[in-house]
Amino acid sequence: MVSVGRVSSWLRSFSTSRVVGSLDKLAPAPGSTRQQNRVGRGPGSGRGKTSGRGQKGQKARHSVKPWFEGGQTPITQLFPKVGFRSKLPKPAEISLGRIQQLIDQGRLDASKPITMREIYRSRALGNVNNGIKILGAGAELLKQPLHITATKATAPARAALLESEGSFTAHYYSPLGLRAHTRPEATLQKYARLPLRARPTDRRNIEFYRDPENLGYLVDAPNPPQVKNPFKSGRVKVSPLASKLAELEAADPSAPRASVFELNSAKI
Repeated sequence: MVSVGRVSSWLRSFSTSRVVGSLDKLAPAPGSTRQQNRVGRGPGSGRGKTSGRGQKGQKARHSVKPWFEGGQTPITQLFPKVGFRSKLPKPAEISLGRIQQLIDQGRLDASKPITMREIYRSRALGNVNNGIKILGAGAELLKQPLHITATKATAPARAALLESEGSFTAHYYSPLGLRAHTRPEATLQKYARLPLRARPTDRRNIEFYRDPENLGYLVDAPNPPQVKNPFKSGRVKVSPLASKLAELEAADPSAPRASVFELNSAKI
């Protein structure tokens, strides 16, 4: 009876001898390689001396530039640039008709204020990292007054909400604040706290949310942020003699006013 160890050793020796015997026959698959085209190696190769480029000229020395059209005016210079791509963040858009459809489907509750959190959790929009903008399309489908809070709304949307005895308020959220507003659970899991709500700092947002026409939340705010004057200097240099001049004027208002130059001459 043949043992298991003898059979396994015989199989190993057979496989080894088979591999060693076929090493000299290893080659790439047919058609998978291509012979290198060597140039400049003598006339017998057919591509010697000028290497198949001919004599002199632009194409003999180097290649033609991309988009070169032979000297005529390139098409990129024939026509002017039209339009531009705005660098401002573009909010996600949803219409009043779509909101009414979500209410009819039971995905939004019209008896409660509708914020961006409710719109996000209704799965009506995917990416709301830049806020939500309410559009006026489908305003005739509204069946009840709605109280909506979002980043902004168009003029027809604001008018339709107010006519149906509803309300709209435009609120500013920073990217982190908007994430904490729409997904508080994920924010708590990552930071273990909810960040304080940020206020707008740039001129565009401050003026937008303080404008009563936009129904911004800073219209009746007790301490709204102010727009800083970029040309106003924080420090004003005052002459030391100006305070002395003010004291003299306060002591005797009827006396003729003395200039700083006169005070300086008297001091000398």
